[in-house]
Formats: sequence, C-alpha cells, structure tokens
Amino acid sequence: MQFLLLLIVGAVTLAIFATTDRGREIAKRIGFRDRVKGAAPSEDVAFLLTACGGDQEEVARLVALERDQYSDLSEADHYRRAIRKILAAREP
Repeated sequence: MQFLLLLIVGAVTLAIFATTDRGREIAKRIGFRDRVKGAAPSEDVAFLLTACGGDQEEVARLVALERDQYSDLSEADHYRRAIRKILAAREP
C-alpha cells in the first residue's frame, strides 16, 4: 500500500513539474518536444537547422530575432516565422 501511494505521489510531482518552464525545457531536451505545449515541432527545428547548414548558432539567432520582435508568440510561431523568412529569401 505504501509503495502504491509513493508511486502516485511521484507521478503527481512529475506531472506538476512538467508544467513549469524548467520542466518544459527538460522535456524538450530529452526528446519530448512535440508533446510540450507551444514548443516548435521537431520537423520545424530540423528544417530550420538544415536550412542554416547545420549551424545551431544561426538557428538560435534567427529564432531570437523573432522572439525579440514578437515576444507574445509561442516558440512554434517563432520557428515558423523564421522558416517563412528563409523560404521567402529563396524565392526569385
């Protein structure tokens, strides 16, 4: 009985932690990015990284520019805006 109670308390504690900013950041780092509300989908992150030639600093710079300009948007929106700018620059 005590083990079951301990298991429930642990699960509830983890669930609450996962709703905090730090918890979401850890979830993104371990691969649960697509399950975090407001996070950029893995496909968008991969596309932007590929479009930047694998330069993670360039990706961070582009996303930071969008974040500075549109701070009220989610991370997913920041990535989408950065991708749209890259695609628009490629068009003739």
